[in-house]
Amino acid sequence: MSRVVRPPSEAEEQSWETEDDDMAEGDLGYGLGRRPGGIYEVQVSHLFTSGKKSAGKSFSPLPFSRNEEERNGAIFQYSKHKNLQETYPAGSRILHHSQQSSTDLNSELSNVELRQHLHDALEEVENLKTELEASQRQLEGKEAALKILQSMAIFDKATSHTQAVLQKTVEQKKSLEKEINALQWEIEFDQNRFKNIEESWIQKYDRLNCENAVLKETLKLKTEEIKMLKSENAILNQQYLEALSVQKVTQENTCQGSSGSPEVSSLEVGTQVRKFSRREIFHFPFLL
Repeated sequence: MSRVVRPPSEAEEQSWETEDDDMAEGDLGYGLGRRPGGIYEVQVSHLFTSGKKSAGKSFSPLPFSRNEEERNGAIFQYSKHKNLQETYPAGSRILHHSQQSSTDLNSELSNVELRQHLHDALEEVENLKTELEASQRQLEGKEAALKILQSMAIFDKATSHTQAVLQKTVEQKKSLEKEINALQWEIEFDQNRFKNIEESWIQKYDRLNCENAVLKETLKLKTEEIKMLKSENAILNQQYLEALSVQKVTQENTCQGSSGSPEVSSLEVGTQVRKFSRREIFHFPFLL
């Protein structure tokens, strides 16, 4: 059947301009006038391959074949340009029949694809669950390792602080040991000096004791000698006094004898000598 093609009218040009602006208004149907929130029949000519998909891979539909694109274009042309169908009733019936057959085929394909999509989605969900569990276990392991590392860091910090305190204590101990050694040396030096001083004083004391003992012995000897000399002096004084008294008595007797007096007896002479000696000792005490 031949088809007469006439130029599009102004209304058709406005409708095509409206279709061109569908993308500006949020068209999600590959430029076919579909907007968000609407329900449309999906025209997809291929099936997704079944099987498990690895994590991170997304499902992307394959491009439409040439025949399906032409069929879909005819469907959308029929739905969008009713004025052309009214002008050409025979062509509209052919388009309506082809649209109905393509709609049935597309519905069957859509059901199969939806089942396949559901199956693949379930498998992907299972895979994601498994990966999530593995990730959770890995995360728990990392958290445990992090806690261990934190405890090790705290332990290292405490150990470093303890080592610093220990090093400071060791340094203080060394300084105290040096001070103790210096004090011990000073104490030993003072002890040696005091010991030498003590020994020198002991020697001086012993020497003084020896000198004192010698002086005591000398004093004792001198005292005895003085006593002996005093006794001898006393004897000599006694003899001197006796001799002096005898001489005096003799002189007196001589004087009296010259005057014609009788001789004096020896008893009178002794009495005179003792009186004279007492008188002389009283007058001369140094003779003792």
